[in-house]
Amino acid sequence: MCAAFDTARESESDYHEKFYEENKLFEPGTWMAGPTPIVMELLERLQKYTSAPKVLDMACGVGRHTIPVAQQLTQGGMVVGVDLLDSAIDQLKKYAEEYKVADRIEAVTSDVESYEIAKEEYDYIIATGCLEHVSSEESLQKVIANMQTGTRTGGIHLISMTSSVQQVDQQTGEAEEGNIELNLTTEQLVSLLHQYYEGWNIIERKAVAQAIEETKDNKEIELQGNWITFAACKEDPQPHPEVLEQVGKDTDL
Repeated sequence: MCAAFDTARESESDYHEKFYEENKLFEPGTWMAGPTPIVMELLERLQKYTSAPKVLDMACGVGRHTIPVAQQLTQGGMVVGVDLLDSAIDQLKKYAEEYKVADRIEAVTSDVESYEIAKEEYDYIIATGCLEHVSSEESLQKVIANMQTGTRTGGIHLISMTSSVQQVDQQTGEAEEGNIELNLTTEQLVSLLHQYYEGWNIIERKAVAQAIEETKDNKEIELQGNWITFAACKEDPQPHPEVLEQVGKDTDL
């Protein structure tokens, strides 16, 4: 791995460890205030025909999605949360106890690039704010292939990730390429996702411009880019229309 990747990975790890230290899960006004709505919408659709789904939450952090998903698994099922940071996994376990869902959560410390997913193990794989942190385009392809192998027929993938990222120094106004491990252009990313998911039913495709203020590397910056949301269902010989319907209106991706 190159020095640029190592620098970006260290920066991201430091940012998240500090953020998790200073903010509680579901803290109002933070990006952890609640789960991304589409995560729960897709789970609700999945539960119409799979009452006890097995869910994988990749780069789960302290449980922004792991905890709410586990709370919905009242008829059985399990969530496996995987994150690189030991500190995040330790906090996830504490939050699982606090929210009384520890019996439905397995917390694992691992880099998603090296995490092995057993064949046809999961009904739902969530990768939000995850895959832009792999080391290369080749690694992205391998991780997605691993996810696909580990998904049961009729299962759903939800991928949300940033693209075309640049960061603007709030003091100087200077803009530079975002310090992120895999910074694909929006066009590159969308093209790759359509290529990787050929043969799957695409149920959501959306690109939204975003700007987020952060303190990173001891500087006040604004991260600018496009947030891509992409969801797909593995082909089922007897498809479930309620799952295959569009979650939201497609953009021209």
